[in-house]
Amino acid sequence: MKNFLYRHGLVLFLIVFFGRVVLGMLSVKGIQLINPELSIQEDLGWLVMLIYATCTFLAVKWVRIDKEIGLTKPSSIREYYVWLPTLIIPLTIAYLLGFNSTWGHVPLLLIAAVGVAINEEILFRGILLRALLPFGTVVAIIVPSFLFGAIHLSNIIVGGDVTFALFQFGWTFFAGMALTAMVLANNSLIPAIVYHFILDAVEYAATGEFGVHSTDYSIKWLIILLLLKVAFFIYSLFLLKKSKKSSQQVSLAISSAN
Repeated sequence: MKNFLYRHGLVLFLIVFFGRVVLGMLSVKGIQLINPELSIQEDLGWLVMLIYATCTFLAVKWVRIDKEIGLTKPSSIREYYVWLPTLIIPLTIAYLLGFNSTWGHVPLLLIAAVGVAINEEILFRGILLRALLPFGTVVAIIVPSFLFGAIHLSNIIVGGDVTFALFQFGWTFFAGMALTAMVLANNSLIPAIVYHFILDAVEYAATGEFGVHSTDYSIKWLIILLLLKVAFFIYSLFLLKKSKKSSQQVSLAISSAN
């Protein structure tokens, strides 16, 4: 079974994707049997995200593709600081929305942000990216990112605002492509996980919610965030192209030396 899943990345992705959902929902239903007043949106979102993250991490460790998908440190600290300009996005969120959480709620929001970052990066920029890279870089960047954006539309089902969810699809699509380019440029998932955590932590602290937002937010700032995600994507493509050029130069230098 382990060897089969190692060779068939798409099957592994589907099993992990749906398996973590089943485990997460069963856990929530069990808790709600004890206390029916608790909801995913307001109370248990952090637990669901923690379960998701644990499932995805254990899955790649069990199949032994953790190092292949980039769960290793980047080669240098430079792989972190080249992404500092992209912090304009969480800073913009903090500026536009402020801080709307109680301090007692912040630890749960941070746990949720950690869970989301680990879960989604391993799933989409790890397992699925590894499975689709044989089809070419363009396919590997676009397809997982489109699916990444599409799953956020499910927030409508659990009470999220429709307009917000539609914009969320747009900016998670572009952010997904940007994060994929980040992983390919760094040959590591770690910077993407760190950045994803920062982004979600600021958003959650600003809204007081676990990513499912029922409030009607300003169209103006939704558009601003969408444009910032597009800029993030363009910047990531630039760095990916630059990293590939550097790799080619190193390969040529090695070939010439030999």
